[in-house]
Amino acid sequence: MKRIGVVSDTHGDRGHLSQALMKMEAGGKLDCLIHCGDGGRDAEALAGQIMQTVIVRGNNDGWSCPYEEGKLLSIGKPRFFITHGHRFSVKQGLEILADAAAAKGAQIACFGHTHVPYCGCHQGVLLINPGACLYTARCAVITVDDRGDFTAELL
Repeated sequence: MKRIGVVSDTHGDRGHLSQALMKMEAGGKLDCLIHCGDGGRDAEALAGQIMQTVIVRGNNDGWSCPYEEGKLLSIGKPRFFITHGHRFSVKQGLEILADAAAAKGAQIACFGHTHVPYCGCHQGVLLINPGACLYTARCAVITVDDRGDFTAELL
């Protein structure tokens, strides 16, 4: 079984990021931490504590930021599409993001940008936004079993 922690929009608030990490690891050690942008450098400090850290660039990270705007990867059997969300107009709706994730063959799309927690399915893709970690330590955990089945929980 794999446990994946998801955070977004830390905007330099490493104290609440540390609190989120404690919440996520209360259910067991994380195999991977995903940071969906706007503060990815905050997650760099935790990279040594977690086996795998995946970080994407948000709209406030700046063009000199070394992270990609989106990543497609497999963690266990499902494919993940990770993005900040601003390029997919997530503040206006989730259809564009769901279409893009499905077109890439992803079963799960992790995003941020809106600062509002969300977990639901659109067009066969699980969309999960942990909400802003800034000020609140909001986060999410995705669990993937050995068969590739997954569940997500907003914390």
